[in-house]
Amino acid sequence: MRRGLIVGLVGWLVATLLFRLFGPWFVPAEGGAYLVALLAGGFLAGVVVLFAARFVCEAGKSARFALGILVPGLLGDAATTLAFPTVFPSIPPERAALFAAMMLWATASSRRCWRYGATGS
Repeated sequence: MRRGLIVGLVGWLVATLLFRLFGPWFVPAEGGAYLVALLAGGFLAGVVVLFAARFVCEAGKSARFALGILVPGLLGDAATTLAFPTVFPSIPPERAALFAAMMLWATASSRRCWRYGATGS
């Protein structure tokens, strides 16, 4: 689980830094661009998790690793959503709900992909 926590924390920190620097590009206004960003974010989160499940996770410890990789993101995203204007000054505050929805979708996509990556199916 320790390895999963490290991977999850590093992944969350990198993603948060990218959102802080390039936020308006990642959280567009509602409409077609938002749908594309939502689908692309879910896909990229799934790819990262599949990679981690295949190459970083120890055999027989997939459930613990999955928990470790997802918990830092869930807790970190909750905290950054609460302090949204401070953490992400380049993103308009009215897009906080869109950001939260994107993070929840990425976590759900990650969890779904974990099942396939850890079992090798």
